[in-house]
Amino acid sequence: MTLKNDISLIQIGKIGRTIGLHGGLKFHLITDFPQSIQKNLILTLEISHIGHSKTDNYTIKSFDTQNSIIFFEEITDIIQAKSLINAYAYASLEDTKKLCPLKKNEFFWFDLFDCEIIEEEEILGRVSDIQRIGATDYLLVATSEKLISQKLPRIFMIPYIQHFILQTSLEQKSIFVKGARAILEAS
Repeated sequence: MTLKNDISLIQIGKIGRTIGLHGGLKFHLITDFPQSIQKNLILTLEISHIGHSKTDNYTIKSFDTQNSIIFFEEITDIIQAKSLINAYAYASLEDTKKLCPLKKNEFFWFDLFDCEIIEEEEILGRVSDIQRIGATDYLLVATSEKLISQKLPRIFMIPYIQHFILQTSLEQKSIFVKGARAILEAS
């Protein structure tokens, strides 16, 4: 089982090479909220070896944000640390929301998944994924069946920028857009 499909967890990083002799590891962040990596936070690590993977929970002992070096309470030497190289690190959604206060009109990616994309009262599709290309986030939209039956592409991308996004309503699970239909038709 891969944790990427576990909706109670969010991937926040990947473990890299060992650092020093006392269990330090390079930590490659893939989150916009490095402040969420704090002492005593419990991370679920997905450790893959040839042919199988396992998961275990580890408690952060310390994290050096400047050098991206992480230490875990359970890991005390380089030998133990080597077993975690290339593991994917996940935090719970609950911890993420608690440790990452958002500003107005900021949203967690996981809250945008499955939102309807609506332009002029027409449902264009639903958000199936989000990808960051350069400095811009793109909504990967699974086109509605109605539009697919009109020979439009099954999937298209919308830049999540003010020019295209009018309003995001998590209560309605809807993102109201402009110009997205033209992107769909040109895809």
